[in-house]
Amino acid sequence: MYRDQNKAQLSKDKDNNIAGVSSATVALQGLLEEDKSLSMADARLIDTAWRGAEAWHFLMLAHQQLYAKEYVAALKTCLVVSEYDEFVDTYEIHCMLALVAVHARQFGIASKAFMKINSLPNVTDEEKEKYNQLAMEIFLKYPPQDTRDAKIECTTCEAVIPDCSIVCPNASCNTRFPICIASGRPLLDYQFWLCPSCKHRAYEQEIQSYKFCPLCHCEI
Repeated sequence: MYRDQNKAQLSKDKDNNIAGVSSATVALQGLLEEDKSLSMADARLIDTAWRGAEAWHFLMLAHQQLYAKEYVAALKTCLVVSEYDEFVDTYEIHCMLALVAVHARQFGIASKAFMKINSLPNVTDEEKEKYNQLAMEIFLKYPPQDTRDAKIECTTCEAVIPDCSIVCPNASCNTRFPICIASGRPLLDYQFWLCPSCKHRAYEQEIQSYKFCPLCHCEI
């Protein structure tokens, strides 16, 4: 719409020879107006359209990190995947989360994953019994407590929170952090890489080894 208006304005300016109005000025003005015209509803629609792609991207990334024995990284990415249960099966998510959490020695998170599996209606009593036995073996040896105590500072309220937090646990804050598309980690830096195509973000140091956006494969 604005581009059509710009063309008409440029033609009119050329015909009337209006002083002081350049084609560059008109084009810039149009782009600014076009940006302002993007409503919150439009922005949410764009975000929703990407959610399915994000879900499978982060699931595959978590698998890659697990196979590479990057257990803490895989744990953070699995926690991100757990936010996409409308696309990825809840049972699959929490089975993987339990596995990764045990490898990362985050037994508190593992315990919650086992409890979630136990609560799912599509898990049979026989399967639940097997998971209960496995959980018993693990937690008799290791208390259901997280062993890592790495912390980060919330970018909004400055509270000190666990470094795998996707949302600030401070009840008066509840800031949801953007996720690095390259690593699956919460993005806390004020300077970051932004894909010119899909508008997803990444830590600058994480994206340096990529030639294409990890999500939309736009050339960097």
